[in-house]
Amino acid sequence: MAPKIERFVSPGKGNGLRATANIQRGELVYSAEPLASCVSNKLARDVLTLVFLFRCETLLRCSQCKMARYCGTTCQKQAWSGHKRECKCLQSLLPRYPTDSVRLAARLIFTVSEAHYLSSASEQKKQGLSQLASMLELYLQQELLQESKSALPPSCREPLSLMAKVTCNCFTISDGELQEIGVGLYPSLSLLNHDCRPNCVMVFEGTKLRLRAVRDISPDEELTISYIETLSLTEYRQRQLQDHCSHLLSTVGDEVPEENLYKLRMTDMALDASIHLGHWKEAVGYGQKTLPVYRMYYPDPHPVHGVQLMRVGKLQHYLAHIDEALDSFKQAYQIIKLTHGDQHPITTDLLMKMEECRTEMNQLSSS
Repeated sequence: MAPKIERFVSPGKGNGLRATANIQRGELVYSAEPLASCVSNKLARDVLTLVFLFRCETLLRCSQCKMARYCGTTCQKQAWSGHKRECKCLQSLLPRYPTDSVRLAARLIFTVSEAHYLSSASEQKKQGLSQLASMLELYLQQELLQESKSALPPSCREPLSLMAKVTCNCFTISDGELQEIGVGLYPSLSLLNHDCRPNCVMVFEGTKLRLRAVRDISPDEELTISYIETLSLTEYRQRQLQDHCSHLLSTVGDEVPEENLYKLRMTDMALDASIHLGHWKEAVGYGQKTLPVYRMYYPDPHPVHGVQLMRVGKLQHYLAHIDEALDSFKQAYQIIKLTHGDQHPITTDLLMKMEECRTEMNQLSSS
């Protein structure tokens, strides 16, 4: 455990983490690599298996399991030690693929690591876990034939118990702009409890999780995060068409206030759809409408608001609204430097965007 935090029993919540010393706003509280992790199935075509990064160009595919992706042969060789056992399991199920949680549980077994127990679950949850456990046994069947179950630690021998631990303790791994790319197990940080106004946020660099304070924290104060970091589901948002969203928004008009959560979700879907369709003017209009509401739902400094400001800034910059873009980037930077840290790629990207805007403004003024 990090020097400034410790485990304790939180009244009414169970186990939790609290500060043992003063923690300053923007300070890196804890950093951890996962015990096990895997790229999300739905994003496997676009994310590098080794470093969990989106790549726009066509990636090389593992010729055996047809799932893992690499930027080149060197990348593939580096990832092979962690992929080779999973590869055999994936081949045994082709053309089917197991769920993310099943793959994560299998990777946990491969690393022969411990996980926390789920003390109780509803009957519906137990049934769901039983189905996942059966899938896990089927998935691992060929690979486990090569070794005795007794070689595994006790916590990894019972599939149902293992699935309970995985589903209870895993975190969604996101990129710098908070888009989901995979799942991972970070046992120490699974003790963090939820708060609607958290004092910490989690961001990722590849698979490395970084916990940062978003306000000053006193000794003995509990560390909290928000379990829900986004207003709507990516899968749902991507299926929407711009004209459908526009029609609904025009129908609703001023009868429903902008801060209405459902109207905000609809506006956000219209923003995503407009970007997808290349309708940049409509996109920036929708984006600007969301900013005051994002600020209300995600009080600064919150990474979700910072990322939304950056998205709007990029649209403004693309449309040559340089002054507005610089202002959006500045606001985003004030948030992101606290939530992501000075060395995070997205922070560096914001600095570059601001410099580009200043350079373009100077060129315009001199001409």
